[in-house]
Amino acid sequence: MRKSTFWAIAAAGVALGGLALLLASLGRSEQAPRSLKPILGDFWAIRVAYPTMHFSPAWYREAELADARIASGVPEGTHERLLAKNAASPLGLNPAAWTFIGPRPKVFGGYGQVSGRVNALLVDPRGPDAQGRHTVLAATDGGGVWKSINCCGPDTAWYVTTDQPEIKSIAIGTLTRDPNDPDVIYAGTGDLRYGSFSFGTAGLLKSTDNGETWTVLGEEVFTPFYPPSASLGFPQYQAIGKVAIDPADSARIVVGTKTGLYFSHDGGASLAGPCYTNPHLSQRQDITALLAIRVGGVTRLYAAVGTRGNPTPVQPDLGLIGANGVYRTIMPTSGCPAPGDWTLLANGWPAGTGNGSPSGKTLGRIELAVAPSDPNRLYAMAAHTTNGNVLGVWRSDDGGDNWVQVAATANVEANGCSSSAGGGSQMWYDAHLLVDPVDPDTVYLSGVDLYRSMNGGASFQNITCGYGNGNVHVDHHAAAFLPDGAGGLDRDRLLVGTDGGVYYTQNPRFGTGGSSAANRPSFVSLNATKGAIEFYSGDISREFATSSLPGASGGAQDNGSSYARWTSGDPGATTWTVRLGGDGIYTRIEPVLEQRWYWSSQNGNLQVSTAGPNSAPQLATPQTTPAWGGDTLSFLMPYELYKHGALDQPGSGCTSASGCTFMIAGTNRVWETLAGGIPRSSWYPNSPVLTKNTLGNRSFINQLAYAVRSPRVAIAGTNDGNVWVGFDMNGGSANSAQWVNVTGGNAVLPNRPVMDVVVETLDPAQPDALVIGYAAIGGFDQNTPAQPGHVFELVCQNRCQSFLWRNLTGNLPNIPANAIAFNPKWPQQVFVGTDWGLYFTDDVRADPPVWQRFDHGLPRVMVWDLAIDRGFTALAAFTRGRGAYAWPLPDPPPSGIFADGFEGP
Repeated sequence: MRKSTFWAIAAAGVALGGLALLLASLGRSEQAPRSLKPILGDFWAIRVAYPTMHFSPAWYREAELADARIASGVPEGTHERLLAKNAASPLGLNPAAWTFIGPRPKVFGGYGQVSGRVNALLVDPRGPDAQGRHTVLAATDGGGVWKSINCCGPDTAWYVTTDQPEIKSIAIGTLTRDPNDPDVIYAGTGDLRYGSFSFGTAGLLKSTDNGETWTVLGEEVFTPFYPPSASLGFPQYQAIGKVAIDPADSARIVVGTKTGLYFSHDGGASLAGPCYTNPHLSQRQDITALLAIRVGGVTRLYAAVGTRGNPTPVQPDLGLIGANGVYRTIMPTSGCPAPGDWTLLANGWPAGTGNGSPSGKTLGRIELAVAPSDPNRLYAMAAHTTNGNVLGVWRSDDGGDNWVQVAATANVEANGCSSSAGGGSQMWYDAHLLVDPVDPDTVYLSGVDLYRSMNGGASFQNITCGYGNGNVHVDHHAAAFLPDGAGGLDRDRLLVGTDGGVYYTQNPRFGTGGSSAANRPSFVSLNATKGAIEFYSGDISREFATSSLPGASGGAQDNGSSYARWTSGDPGATTWTVRLGGDGIYTRIEPVLEQRWYWSSQNGNLQVSTAGPNSAPQLATPQTTPAWGGDTLSFLMPYELYKHGALDQPGSGCTSASGCTFMIAGTNRVWETLAGGIPRSSWYPNSPVLTKNTLGNRSFINQLAYAVRSPRVAIAGTNDGNVWVGFDMNGGSANSAQWVNVTGGNAVLPNRPVMDVVVETLDPAQPDALVIGYAAIGGFDQNTPAQPGHVFELVCQNRCQSFLWRNLTGNLPNIPANAIAFNPKWPQQVFVGTDWGLYFTDDVRADPPVWQRFDHGLPRVMVWDLAIDRGFTALAAFTRGRGAYAWPLPDPPPSGIFADGFEGP
């Protein structure tokens, strides 16, 4: 590319004067203890609300109005050269739209085919059809509602039904069918499960055509925001946890949320609330169970307040559990029932249940189930607030007037299966109850595994053994019986929903459970076509769009780090294979020899396969004790591999013999290796601490990158609002690089989390002369009103002795920006991944740039990472809830001033 042209872009509108230093005032609530661990939920709150820790749902509504005015389009440029080269490619990427590349599904060891988390399952009671096929809906976390009309065998096919522009959240926490009209379904958005990375709500969805299309109800009522307590000040997230419908009147809908109940008497068109089951409004009011049961000509409404009870930094008031208990009222004919209209059903429960005092309590999340064969037989499962296991199971035979604790913690048995005693250790997250449709003494309890009782709840046996030799993914959230074709339910046909998707058994009552597969029910995976993986990051192999053997990798929530390779005749979405378990985080592919595939899991556990992706991973962390020198680091600790260097050129980082070997990783400082992390002793720290250190153990690097054209320059962005540029990288010894803080006192760059950074140099022969960088910023403008914006350009001259930031946000909505990339062949073309999908501009030089939404084939899902291959043939987007997508990068249009462009090696 012509140097003069790139300089013109960089210098456009630049005045190289001094920048005034402005130290932004930090809110009281962010002064966290130094010992605080960097947990995910805390990070999530900071991403949205730093530095003031304030948030308002009105900000989202305002952003929606701006987003509605943004045009949808396809980025400009020509694909002529790509189309001429891609005859050998099995992918055949579409220049006019994104191509979904999977996973569909993942293969995860003994769990078989897996997909993302399923929070709820709903079966059509009119099934099966003449061919024995059932219609089933599955609610996924971050991925929408998926539907199958040919369940439930190995050929089960799924398709998503919630990709409508008006649906702002496709995180679905619950599904409920109208008992009087099976075509009417309600889906609650958000995630009540108290998880660290939980999504908030954006309305109640209603379908009148059996889940094919949806209408959004209550957007003004069900917003993502949970008001913080006045004393604690932390923002939290609102979610719909349960929905109930009056069997006697379909117009009466009850919605359970994290802040009480809402009632509608007109099918959800209008809502009254919040309504409370008790007078203890200083306590949390999380509704974790909700049943509407018709008995004796009246509808009994049961609600459980089941707050988790174990405070976290992001949800600090979870200890306010004084209202926890089971309540009952008669379904009202209008408005809300008053607290006095509810009866606390505490006879047989621990002393002090629901009395308003949280002191000394251990009663946490509560699940309820009714026996289909006996409306007076109820079961309740409660979690232990501090231990995280099952506190107990209670049974009532008289509609809740009296209860007996039939099972204690020890009665939920591991039966020789690892990490599953008492239901596991996170029953605030894994929880569900289901009663056999014929026998009221047979009960299924969802925990880390699925447990079954055949003696009225007195004891439960582990029947999936996920941490042993079982083939069902751990962390269970849902279960449902299939219909029997005669108006009832088939007790021998059971579906379960887990963090790995949907599984099915035709013999749920078989055996005694435990570690012997011969004594357990047999399950099959139904995830072959469901693309609902929650990716944090990923990578693609060299010349991805034109290679005869392209590859991709990614790290996913609770589904490990995985990879895929495409061969001739294998286009589009395909099966990915897990190589490292746990929470998959960053993955990278060495692009020259493609022998080293890097994987990572939580808290910086970096490993590498050195003989192709199928070879056994080995540790690639620094050989220090503790790892990474004991630095402050993120749960999602980033690292990058420089992959664009010309082969066998001095200082390029890439050779024919070893491939590309220069790597950097970010804790609260930058680490570097020139040997690809092998040996582990090759790592050395190569920067000072780059954070403000205002957030204790939450002050860490969120993302870092090498310059595309030279590994001598790097950039890093921090969670507490800093950006630094590093020069003289690759020196081979500790602290040999020179880093310049270009934050400028946050006078222009907002003092909000820097979620992603990229950088480029004008001339690789003089990499420190002129540097161009981009930063994607989290949070909301309202928390830094004097420094608004989410996308910023940095122009640095002379090793950043002088630098200037320019706000490129233009018409983008005021929502967190998570990822940023530019087209190396046409640098004025920039892409930004946000909470609501991906946006692009074809001319970042414009003042202001005009952004469009690139949603052709890509749903409005959170985009968490963007990757460009060696050779610059493709852009990949990794999403939280819908897997990965790819699109061929264009050359500039012939009429453009960049017509000569530049090509990577």
